[in-house]
Amino acid sequence: MNLQSPILPFPTLLWEQIAVLQSHNRFLYTGNRYLPKIALTFDDGPNPYYTPQVLAVLQRYGVKATFFCIGRQVASYPDLVKQEYADGNLVGNHSWSHPNLALLSSDEIDSQINLTSNAIQQVIGVRPTLFRPPYGVVNARVLSKANLLGLTTIIWSDEARDWTTPGTSVIVSRILSLAGDGAIILMHDGGGDRSQTVAGLPTIITTLRLRGYQFVTLQQMLKDLPKRPASTQAPIFVPTTIPSASPAASPGP
Repeated sequence: MNLQSPILPFPTLLWEQIAVLQSHNRFLYTGNRYLPKIALTFDDGPNPYYTPQVLAVLQRYGVKATFFCIGRQVASYPDLVKQEYADGNLVGNHSWSHPNLALLSSDEIDSQINLTSNAIQQVIGVRPTLFRPPYGVVNARVLSKANLLGLTTIIWSDEARDWTTPGTSVIVSRILSLAGDGAIILMHDGGGDRSQTVAGLPTIITTLRLRGYQFVTLQQMLKDLPKRPASTQAPIFVPTTIPSASPAASPGP
């Protein structure tokens, strides 16, 4: 399935729905922009080859991150999800099979989310509270269903675009040039060749630490959010295009 149509502009009612969710900390694209904290997030895993390498780097540098897992991957590699959680990382829901949820019915969305939450809970004993929609694509059905299921929808502020495999130096340069206070950084540990991400991760971590940033999970980012009415929220970040998806891999967010 080709998913390259732009998703902007959103209808006014959808923006209003997002604003309401934001005001209750149920939709997040960035943390507190006045605190030097950054959240590293990894999508599309677990992957039997790359996830252990990402975990090893995080362990080596004492960094906690958030992994948004695909349900069928959780079912295939439960021990890797156990390791993510045992290492102190947060495990979130990234749907069962990485479809564009905006194209699905409400029942299909429910199935994609619930099957994944059930799989994660079965493995680590804790039901996820965070949800990242595939490709960052949402509509009223997706947002409503996630909210009804008790999930906070997480997008991102900065991305490495590592799914395009642009080279390690490009991935590092993109992240270091974009990251700032409250950044939620999107990378991948599954869905394709993630060797460049693994190779660049030590430089990303050490450089951002030298700049004074602390790495936290999204759970901590939510705790740090200021309490503000919806009318004063910053403009919403939304990806402007959706990368292509192939049956063999989920290369995009």
